[in-house]
Amino acid sequence: MERNYVTLPSFWGIEVKHRHISNNSKSLVVLFPGKNYPCELPLLYYSSQSAIENNHDVLLLEYGYQSARTDLEYEDIPILIDECKKAIQQVKEPYSTLVFVSKSLGTVISGKVADELIDGGPIKQLFLTPLNETVPYIQNSNCLVIYGTNDPQFSQESRESIEGFNDVQVHSFLNGTHSLEVGSVNESLNVLKEIVELYGDFFKDIG
Repeated sequence: MERNYVTLPSFWGIEVKHRHISNNSKSLVVLFPGKNYPCELPLLYYSSQSAIENNHDVLLLEYGYQSARTDLEYEDIPILIDECKKAIQQVKEPYSTLVFVSKSLGTVISGKVADELIDGGPIKQLFLTPLNETVPYIQNSNCLVIYGTNDPQFSQESRESIEGFNDVQVHSFLNGTHSLEVGSVNESLNVLKEIVELYGDFFKDIG
């Protein structure tokens, strides 16, 4: 296994290092973090580990504003999308398959990036705790959606709307928050274990 970095300048005045882990695979799994949820936190960390165990290469994105330790302004989201796309373009040439895994704000970013990378063919998506704004991207994706029923950022209307979409597998967790935590620590760990099992099934199905 080879580990290196894709290093690119950022609008936020810093060079951003995106970790690239290679298994010499033809499939690349790209992780899009949440606004305040980096790839090192559990939901994304275990998704990357599951992808590696299933012999996929992994690119772990870090947003420029995160590297600069500053806040994201809403009007700068198009810049963020462009920087993510450039990072992926640096490494995507050898890959025949792209898979996006995203959390929260990252679900919107990954949806938009996928739309702009249509030359690479269909991109399978795993949306973790999506936002209401993610629904159009879910509708147009072959994807797995995982959310909690106590997540205020994904409305009942949005939850009901995605149930009828084609090529969309949905898994909800009763009382799960925006971090997919429930009740006690032990209960939350049980949920995390079930999510990791979903990851395994998801990545095994990718050629």
